[in-house]
Order: sequence, then structure tokens, then C-alpha cells
Amino acid sequence: MKSILILTDFSKSATNAIHYAMRFFESESCVFYLMHVHKAGTFISDDLMTSPTENIYESFTKEPKRRLKTLINDLKKMYPNPKHFYEVIVDFDVFTDAVKQAINQHSIDYVVIGSNGQTGAAEVIFGSNTINVIRQVFCKTLVVPAGYDYKPISNFLLPLQSDDTIENEELGVINNFVNTFKLKLHVLRVGKKDDITQNLADDQDKLKDFDCTYATEEEATFYEAVTNYLKTNTIDMTGLIVHDKSFIQRLFTESPTIELSKVIKLPLMIFHSGKN
Repeated sequence: MKSILILTDFSKSATNAIHYAMRFFESESCVFYLMHVHKAGTFISDDLMTSPTENIYESFTKEPKRRLKTLINDLKKMYPNPKHFYEVIVDFDVFTDAVKQAINQHSIDYVVIGSNGQTGAAEVIFGSNTINVIRQVFCKTLVVPAGYDYKPISNFLLPLQSDDTIENEELGVINNFVNTFKLKLHVLRVGKKDDITQNLADDQDKLKDFDCTYATEEEATFYEAVTNYLKTNTIDMTGLIVHDKSFIQRLFTESPTIELSKVIKLPLMIFHSGKN
């Protein structure tokens, strides 16, 4: 049984990601942990005066717990699935610290989080919490764009830059993912000609057992190559391997105009190098 951590701040984007997850994992036996992290310093004196018998923690977690339980009841009605079970988590901590603790405590397989889907700085497009999860939380993470309606997933793109190598551990994670969800894998290797030549044999050897379409792109930046591939191929989800210098950082460095509409409109499955 898979353990899925769904992060929510009760925004439209977060709620949309929850509904996406219900559909995406509908064939899997899952425990969904719906988690709200209460920001430090956001409670006010009224929160502490709700009842003289309550301690501080109880007073500021009561309302988020109520909202999460109401949400779960609604989900059970909308998606009656005997394979799905639900738990509530409310924490009061630094956001990424709370997420990491939940992952360790509940042996989480996937994190699900929504993005803002706007244009502008990275934190505006994804939301600062989403960016921090991508960069700091070493768990497979599904990022769902704001307003994205669920569509069956068939084709999955994994773009690789010249310094990206598919290690055996990552290969096992990706293999398990595409097999579980019955996906056709597309791998796009981007880089200078010499770099591509150097990686080509290793890529082909490691991908030989996949139902895989393999392509290379020499005459474009990483951002341009990805967006062009999405324009010319039917892709339902993009997978990214995040290293110390992540795809997100490279994407924004190479694209100062932040024309990310094509990328951001698709769900992103984040893998972390050697950490999944």
C-alpha cells in the first residue's frame, strides 16, 4: 500500500492538486495523509482564548483539523474507492521541516503539492513552498499546475542535460514509476555534441529494457529543447531529476523572459538524484 502525503493550504491550487491525486492514484491502494502546516507566528490572541482548557497547540490546530476532516468526507463522497484511506496531519513548524518529519514518520512514497501556475519569478510560478519542497525534500514529488484538470497519463518525458546521468538507483525508481502507471517513456538528452556523444552509449545501455523514445537536441538551451519537444510530441507529464543544481535553477537561468507556460501547464514528477 502506497503512502501519499498531500500538502494543502486550502487554496484553489492545493484543492485542485488533491482532486488530481484522487484520480492519478485511483488504481492504487493508498493511504492519503492530508497535511496542513500552520505557519509559525500566524496565530493571534483569539486562537489562544478559544478555551481555557486547551493548550496552545490544540487551539491553533482545531480549525485546520476540522477543515481537513470536512475535506476528507467530501472526497469519500466524490471518489468512493475501497482502496483509499485517509489521515489528517496538522503541524506547526518550518514548512519543509514539517514535511520531512511526516515523510520519515509515515514512510511516504509520494508528496503531492500544487503550483500557482502564474508567470514571474520562480517563487511566483510555483509558490515558495513548492520551490522549497522541490529543492529540499528528497521524496518523489508530484507538482500539479493550478487549474489543471486530470487527464489519463500515457506519455512521460524525462529531459536530461549534459551533466545528468541515470544512476542505477534512479533507473530503478523511474522503471517502477513508468511500469506502475503503464507509461511510454520519452528521454530527451540536451547538450553540446561532444557531451551527447559521451552519454549516448550509457543512456542506450541503461534504457534498453524500456519502451522508450530517445531523442537528442544539440542546438538549443535546455529550456528551449524541452519546450520544443512538448510542442511537437504528445506529452502528458514531465519527469525531472533534481541534483544540487536543479532543473528549476537551470530553467530560470536560461530563460530570463520566464516563458514557461508550456512546461508549467503539465504535471511535473520530481525525482531526486540518489535520494528516492
